[in-house]
Amino acid sequence: MRWNILLIRSVIEIKIDFHVHTQWSHDAFGDFSEISRWARFKGIDVVVVTDHEKVTLSKPEVFNSIKFIPGIEVKTIYGHVLGVDIRDALDMEFLRVNPIDAIHESGGISVLAHPFDINRGKKPQRSMKIDAIEVINASVLLFNFNFKHSRAYAKMLGLPETAGSDSHMPPTVGDAFVEVEDTDFDEAMRSVVKGRGRIFGRPTSMKNKIKLNLIRLAKRNQFSTIIK
Repeated sequence: MRWNILLIRSVIEIKIDFHVHTQWSHDAFGDFSEISRWARFKGIDVVVVTDHEKVTLSKPEVFNSIKFIPGIEVKTIYGHVLGVDIRDALDMEFLRVNPIDAIHESGGISVLAHPFDINRGKKPQRSMKIDAIEVINASVLLFNFNFKHSRAYAKMLGLPETAGSDSHMPPTVGDAFVEVEDTDFDEAMRSVVKGRGRIFGRPTSMKNKIKLNLIRLAKRNQFSTIIK
């Protein structure tokens, strides 16, 4: 008698913060341990580490049961672009010349960040090979304005939506996230790009914004004292 064995993998809800900075960004604070504690508190399962102009993680890591995914945030002529789920070494020279192709060649997903933020945004061009639009960014100055116009633009371009806290200190991790049903943490980001995610978020509190700026000011003053 021959038996056919059917392996059934459970589908689970996975919450992903697509845009988080660590102490390795010049303007951010918090190590992986601190960030993971706040992620657990907020119910986040996966954190994409998108430090400025550098890939901090060479491979996915787990801290306090929270999965951290390699990523990057780069300034481009199109605006700020996130490289999400970087799987191979990123050619930094090529990144400066053609950031989106460089991200794709590294196995990553390209996401246009906060395109309608009045300070840092830039609308994408139709010719861009971007994979998704960050529709919710918790740190932008005009949250509702950015959300409304980013969502409309994503729909016009037929691109999937992502959400991220753009956290620069641990307490703000999880202020925005994507929820997706999948069987595999490693493939959850890919499911989002296929349009299967649901985005959630709220503006980072004014209290936390003030706290972040005070920490930055203290750090700057400390650095100036050391130089003197």
